[in-house]
Amino acid sequence: MKIKNSEIVFLVRSYNEATRIVEVLSGILGAWFSEILVIDDGSTDDTANLLETHFSQKIHTVRHPMNRGWGAALETGFEYIRRYGKAEKWEYVVTFDADGQHDIENISRFIQAFEKDPTLDIVFWSRFVEKTDSNVPFIRRLILWGGKIFTSLISRMHLSDAHNGYRMMRRSVLDSLHLTMDGMEYASELIDQIGIYGFHWSEVPVDIHYDAYTLKKWQRYGGPVRIAMRMIRKKFF
Repeated sequence: MKIKNSEIVFLVRSYNEATRIVEVLSGILGAWFSEILVIDDGSTDDTANLLETHFSQKIHTVRHPMNRGWGAALETGFEYIRRYGKAEKWEYVVTFDADGQHDIENISRFIQAFEKDPTLDIVFWSRFVEKTDSNVPFIRRLILWGGKIFTSLISRMHLSDAHNGYRMMRRSVLDSLHLTMDGMEYASELIDQIGIYGFHWSEVPVDIHYDAYTLKKWQRYGGPVRIAMRMIRKKFF
Protein backbone atom coordinates (compact mmCIF):
# COMPACT_ATOMS: atom_id res chain seq x y z
CA MET A 1 0.00 0.00 0.00
CA LYS A 2 1.44 3.32 -1.11
CA ILE A 3 -0.01 6.44 0.52
CA LYS A 4 -0.33 9.46 -1.76
CA ASN A 5 0.52 12.92 -0.44
CA SER A 6 -2.87 14.17 -1.67
CA GLU A 7 -4.59 11.68 0.67
CA ILE A 8 -3.09 13.39 3.73
CA VAL A 9 -4.52 16.57 5.24
CA PHE A 10 -2.47 18.54 7.77
CA LEU A 11 -4.63 19.91 10.58
CA VAL A 12 -2.85 22.95 12.01
CA ARG A 13 -4.19 24.82 15.03
CA SER A 14 -3.01 28.38 15.41
CA TYR A 15 -3.44 31.02 18.10
CA ASN A 16 -1.38 34.20 17.73
CA GLU A 17 1.34 32.50 15.69
CA ALA A 18 1.93 35.37 13.25
CA THR A 19 5.71 35.11 13.72
CA ARG A 20 5.76 31.41 12.78
CA ILE A 21 2.69 30.46 10.73
CA VAL A 22 4.02 31.46 7.28
CA GLU A 23 7.24 29.48 7.74
CA VAL A 24 5.40 26.42 9.08
CA LEU A 25 2.81 26.28 6.29
CA SER A 26 5.43 27.01 3.62
CA GLY A 27 7.44 24.07 4.97
CA ILE A 28 4.46 21.72 4.58
CA LEU A 29 3.75 22.94 1.05
CA GLY A 30 7.46 22.76 0.22
CA ALA A 31 7.44 19.08 1.18
CA TRP A 32 4.83 18.49 -1.56
CA PHE A 33 1.81 18.23 0.71
CA SER A 34 -0.99 20.34 -0.74
CA GLU A 35 -3.85 19.64 1.68
CA ILE A 36 -3.79 21.89 4.76
CA LEU A 37 -6.60 22.85 7.14
CA VAL A 38 -5.81 25.71 9.54
CA ILE A 39 -8.00 26.41 12.56
CA ASP A 40 -7.35 30.01 13.61
CA ASP A 41 -8.44 29.85 17.24
CA GLY A 42 -9.47 33.49 17.63
CA SER A 43 -6.04 35.02 17.03
CA THR A 44 -5.76 38.72 17.86
CA ASP A 45 -2.46 39.27 16.04
CA ASP A 46 -1.84 39.33 12.27
CA THR A 47 -2.44 35.59 11.74
CA ALA A 48 -5.69 35.96 9.76
CA ASN A 49 -4.20 38.59 7.46
CA LEU A 50 -1.10 36.48 6.81
CA LEU A 51 -3.20 33.44 5.95
CA GLU A 52 -5.21 35.48 3.46
CA THR A 53 -2.17 37.23 1.97
CA HIS A 54 0.13 34.23 1.57
CA PHE A 55 -2.18 31.23 1.29
CA SER A 56 -5.46 32.35 -0.23
CA GLN A 57 -6.90 29.56 -2.42
CA LYS A 58 -4.09 27.22 -1.30
CA ILE A 59 -5.41 26.00 2.04
CA HIS A 60 -8.65 25.50 3.97
CA THR A 61 -9.21 27.82 6.93
CA VAL A 62 -11.74 28.02 9.76
CA ARG A 63 -11.66 30.87 12.27
CA HIS A 64 -13.07 30.87 15.79
CA PRO A 65 -14.53 34.29 16.72
CA MET A 66 -12.80 33.97 20.11
CA ASN A 67 -10.05 31.86 21.61
CA ARG A 68 -11.46 28.49 22.71
CA GLY A 69 -8.39 26.39 23.46
CA TRP A 70 -6.31 23.61 21.95
CA GLY A 71 -8.93 20.88 22.34
CA ALA A 72 -11.76 22.97 20.96
CA ALA A 73 -9.69 23.97 17.92
CA LEU A 74 -8.81 20.34 17.25
CA GLU A 75 -12.45 19.26 17.52
CA THR A 76 -13.44 22.01 15.08
CA GLY A 77 -10.89 20.61 12.67
CA PHE A 78 -12.15 17.08 13.23
CA GLU A 79 -15.73 18.15 12.51
CA TYR A 80 -14.69 19.93 9.31
CA ILE A 81 -12.94 16.76 8.15
CA ARG A 82 -15.92 14.59 9.11
CA ARG A 83 -18.15 16.76 6.92
CA TYR A 84 -15.89 17.43 3.95
CA GLY A 85 -12.97 15.02 4.15
CA LYS A 86 -14.52 12.28 2.06
CA ALA A 87 -15.33 14.68 -0.78
CA GLU A 88 -11.76 16.00 -0.64
CA LYS A 89 -10.50 12.39 -0.76
CA TRP A 90 -8.61 12.79 2.50
CA GLU A 91 -7.80 9.38 3.97
CA TYR A 92 -5.32 10.44 6.66
CA VAL A 93 -5.11 13.34 9.11
CA VAL A 94 -1.86 14.74 10.54
CA THR A 95 -2.11 17.08 13.52
CA PHE A 96 0.73 19.58 13.34
CA ASP A 97 1.67 22.54 15.55
CA ALA A 98 1.93 26.06 14.16
CA ASP A 99 4.81 27.18 16.39
CA GLY A 100 7.63 25.51 14.48
CA GLN A 101 8.58 22.76 16.94
CA HIS A 102 7.49 19.91 14.65
CA ASP A 103 9.80 18.74 11.86
CA ILE A 104 8.06 18.13 8.54
CA GLU A 105 10.80 15.69 7.53
CA ASN A 106 9.60 13.31 10.25
CA ILE A 107 6.31 12.75 8.42
CA SER A 108 7.96 9.99 6.40
CA ARG A 109 8.20 7.90 9.58
CA PHE A 110 4.44 8.11 10.12
CA ILE A 111 3.71 7.22 6.50
CA GLN A 112 6.12 4.29 6.57
CA ALA A 113 4.45 2.95 9.72
CA PHE A 114 1.05 2.87 7.98
CA GLU A 115 2.49 1.37 4.81
CA LYS A 116 4.27 -1.33 6.81
CA ASP A 117 1.23 -2.19 8.94
CA PRO A 118 -2.13 -1.59 7.17
CA THR A 119 -4.03 -2.52 10.36
CA LEU A 120 -2.90 0.67 12.13
CA ASP A 121 -5.52 3.31 12.95
CA ILE A 122 -3.26 5.94 14.53
CA VAL A 123 0.45 6.61 14.91
CA PHE A 124 1.73 8.80 17.74
CA TRP A 125 4.97 10.73 17.95
CA SER A 126 7.43 9.89 20.69
CA ARG A 127 10.44 11.77 21.97
CA PHE A 128 11.43 8.77 24.06
CA VAL A 129 10.64 5.52 22.22
CA GLU A 130 14.26 5.67 21.06
CA LYS A 131 17.00 8.29 21.05
CA THR A 132 15.98 11.32 18.99
CA ASP A 133 17.36 14.75 18.17
CA SER A 134 14.97 16.44 20.62
CA ASN A 135 16.22 19.05 23.08
CA VAL A 136 13.69 18.37 25.84
CA PRO A 137 14.58 20.29 29.04
CA PHE A 138 15.11 18.18 32.16
CA ILE A 139 12.14 19.60 34.11
CA ARG A 140 9.86 18.99 31.17
CA ARG A 141 11.12 15.42 30.89
CA LEU A 142 10.06 14.87 34.51
CA ILE A 143 6.61 16.34 33.87
CA LEU A 144 6.18 14.24 30.72
CA TRP A 145 7.22 11.13 32.66
CA GLY A 146 4.52 11.94 35.22
CA GLY A 147 2.03 12.41 32.38
CA LYS A 148 2.92 8.99 31.00
CA ILE A 149 2.26 7.34 34.36
CA PHE A 150 -1.02 9.25 34.78
CA THR A 151 -2.20 8.18 31.32
CA SER A 152 -1.29 4.55 31.99
CA LEU A 153 -3.30 4.56 35.21
CA ILE A 154 -6.32 6.52 33.98
CA SER A 155 -6.69 5.08 30.47
CA ARG A 156 -4.70 1.83 30.40
CA MET A 157 -2.81 3.25 27.41
CA HIS A 158 0.91 2.62 27.82
CA LEU A 159 2.56 5.18 25.59
CA SER A 160 6.19 6.23 25.96
CA ASP A 161 5.19 9.87 25.33
CA ALA A 162 1.67 10.60 26.51
CA HIS A 163 1.06 14.17 25.31
CA ASN A 164 1.32 13.87 21.57
CA GLY A 165 0.77 16.93 19.42
CA TYR A 166 2.26 15.34 16.29
CA ARG A 167 0.17 12.36 15.22
CA MET A 168 -1.29 10.73 12.10
CA MET A 169 -4.58 8.88 11.97
CA ARG A 170 -7.05 7.47 9.51
CA ARG A 171 -9.93 9.78 8.67
CA SER A 172 -12.39 7.03 9.63
CA VAL A 173 -11.17 7.20 13.24
CA LEU A 174 -12.79 10.63 13.59
CA ASP A 175 -16.24 9.07 13.29
CA SER A 176 -15.70 7.74 16.82
CA LEU A 177 -13.51 10.40 18.41
CA HIS A 178 -15.32 13.47 19.77
CA LEU A 179 -13.43 15.87 22.03
CA THR A 180 -15.40 17.68 24.73
CA MET A 181 -12.53 19.27 26.70
CA ASP A 182 -11.43 22.62 25.32
CA GLY A 183 -8.02 23.05 26.95
CA MET A 184 -4.74 21.15 27.07
CA GLU A 185 -6.45 18.26 28.85
CA TYR A 186 -7.85 17.26 25.44
CA ALA A 187 -4.70 15.16 24.89
CA SER A 188 -5.59 12.86 27.79
CA GLU A 189 -9.21 12.68 26.64
CA LEU A 190 -8.12 11.76 23.11
CA ILE A 191 -5.88 8.95 24.34
CA ASP A 192 -8.64 7.74 26.67
CA GLN A 193 -11.11 7.50 23.77
CA ILE A 194 -8.59 5.66 21.60
CA GLY A 195 -8.27 3.09 24.38
CA ILE A 196 -12.04 2.80 24.85
CA TYR A 197 -12.65 2.14 21.15
CA GLY A 198 -9.72 -0.24 20.87
CA PHE A 199 -8.00 1.43 17.94
CA HIS A 200 -4.75 -0.13 16.78
CA TRP A 201 -1.91 2.30 17.45
CA SER A 202 1.85 2.58 17.29
CA GLU A 203 4.62 5.09 18.05
CA VAL A 204 7.43 6.48 15.92
CA PRO A 205 10.41 8.58 17.04
CA VAL A 206 10.36 12.24 16.07
CA ASP A 207 12.67 15.21 16.56
CA ILE A 208 11.17 18.13 18.47
CA HIS A 209 12.94 21.49 18.49
CA TYR A 210 12.30 23.72 21.50
CA ASP A 211 13.40 27.31 21.73
CA ALA A 212 12.62 30.20 24.10
CA TYR A 213 9.40 30.95 22.22
CA THR A 214 7.90 27.45 22.36
CA LEU A 215 8.98 26.86 25.97
CA LYS A 216 7.41 30.13 27.12
CA LYS A 217 4.16 29.23 25.37
CA TRP A 218 4.12 25.78 26.97
CA GLN A 219 4.64 27.28 30.43
CA ARG A 220 1.72 29.65 29.82
CA TYR A 221 -0.68 26.90 28.75
CA GLY A 222 0.73 24.08 30.88
CA GLY A 223 -0.44 23.44 34.43
CA PRO A 224 -0.08 19.63 34.58
CA VAL A 225 -1.84 19.32 37.96
CA ARG A 226 -4.81 21.35 36.71
CA ILE A 227 -4.97 19.28 33.54
CA ALA A 228 -4.88 16.01 35.52
CA MET A 229 -7.65 17.13 37.89
CA ARG A 230 -9.89 18.14 34.99
CA MET A 231 -9.38 14.77 33.33
CA ILE A 232 -10.15 12.88 36.55
CA ARG A 233 -13.32 14.93 37.06
CA LYS A 234 -14.38 14.33 33.47
CA LYS A 235 -13.77 10.59 33.51
CA PHE A 236 -15.12 9.68 36.93
CA PHE A 237 -17.54 12.43 37.97
